[in-house]
Amino acid sequence: MLEFFRKWRQIPDFTHTANFFDVLYGIIGWSLVQVLGYGVRFLDLFGLGLNRKWKPGEKLQVLFLAYSGARNTGAEVRVAECIDQVNQVLGEDAVDINMTTLNLEEAQEYFKHNKVNLMPMNYVFFWDVFKFVLKNHMVVLVEGSCWKENFAAALLLFFLYGVGLAEKLGKPSFSYAVDAGQMNKFNNFLSWNLSKGMTRLITRTQPAKEVLEKIFLPGAIVRVDTAWTLRPNPPDWGIATLKKLGWDGQKPLVGLAMQNFFWWPVIPDFVRFLKGDKEYNYRLIYYYDYDEEDRKKYQKWAAMLAGLMDWVTEKYQVQPVLVAMEALDETSCKDVMALMKHQPLLVSCNQFVGVEIASMLRNLHLLVTTRYHAMVLSMPGLIPFIGLSRDERIRGVMLETKLYEDYYADYSRDDLPELLRQKVSRLMEDQAERERMKKIIREWLPYYFAQMARLGLDIRKIVQECFPALKLKPLDENDPAQLEPFVPPELKQDIRKKYLELN
Repeated sequence: MLEFFRKWRQIPDFTHTANFFDVLYGIIGWSLVQVLGYGVRFLDLFGLGLNRKWKPGEKLQVLFLAYSGARNTGAEVRVAECIDQVNQVLGEDAVDINMTTLNLEEAQEYFKHNKVNLMPMNYVFFWDVFKFVLKNHMVVLVEGSCWKENFAAALLLFFLYGVGLAEKLGKPSFSYAVDAGQMNKFNNFLSWNLSKGMTRLITRTQPAKEVLEKIFLPGAIVRVDTAWTLRPNPPDWGIATLKKLGWDGQKPLVGLAMQNFFWWPVIPDFVRFLKGDKEYNYRLIYYYDYDEEDRKKYQKWAAMLAGLMDWVTEKYQVQPVLVAMEALDETSCKDVMALMKHQPLLVSCNQFVGVEIASMLRNLHLLVTTRYHAMVLSMPGLIPFIGLSRDERIRGVMLETKLYEDYYADYSRDDLPELLRQKVSRLMEDQAERERMKKIIREWLPYYFAQMARLGLDIRKIVQECFPALKLKPLDENDPAQLEPFVPPELKQDIRKKYLELN
């Protein structure tokens, strides 16, 4: 108990954004972890066997706590690669992957080619996650935006609740190359309290590791996002599909991966729910924290981007393309379309899945992106891009690749319209600069793929440590091609060389 209060005093407050309903929801989640965790342990003293434990000869039941079924391209493609990698490095005969989903029908479409069992859950997740943790042997956090509050503290609580229960019930857990961002004091404290018993922390960036260290969660392994190994549809498929959408096949394609930064966060608002308020309702008890001031900021934002796309269309005779990477983004894209003088193509995740969107992204001449995974999925195609962001994800990769100073822009800058035009002009007019950027991207690709192979090896070792009697598929741990879902043939030798260097 003394440690509890001592840590509360020591925990930093980075954002000072604590919301009453988020705090209440967090307290409910933390309390349920204690009551349900200790309750099951007590009842199992009488031989009830509520808490399933692995036995030699059984397949290992692995629970993926995922934000799937929401038509979020980034969330879906990265977890699809997680599924394939776990099956590859452990063996399909050794493991069953059981993944949570918010929409079974959508998830069945997205993951029809992956070996995974889909487990529908309620948006108010407490009971469902409790049942899932009881029935599985290991818990894995697979959503990239994990220790973060800028989208929804309730999503953070979903992950913390699962690993908190896992610790109480004596089950190993780890994070699958995820992010951590600056949070308020309560969320930092809750993260420390419910995550400190995890078996292994694996982040996708060094800054994420440093955030965890500041909230007393040391020892994270740094790897990369799992979407790098996505194998898209062939480029010709993307060309044919873009032509069906209205492209003449001649004009250069300039894309904008658009989103409304001002919707977020989503919060549980019990008062509005009980009143039956439908305005800005996300699902059930969850509401967008969106007011009149946010709406005005968004209108200015959408008008600025519409103006940018019209400008580049007129000046460089290109075909504009708006890309909706997440279901909500389609509305934002259509808002921009309504403000534009020139008709853009619309590539929406409500119509296309990740391997299809990636194929189209890799046919662009230039990408302006507010979405992290639009950047990740385009880079293996050596597509020049401009990162337009409000958090650490795009910024982290661009700092890493030394593209930050030239091609990153914070969305809140006063001089953003002129700054974006300067950056677009540079990449549209200077062929040598385009080639320089492509060369930088190409030089970094072996690193990202090699890190994915190391991540596969990490997972194999975690499972061997936690379940030494489990018979895993034999493989050559010095061959990255055996540790990750896909290795581009043209990068194979460079990836192997980088993998051996890193090990």
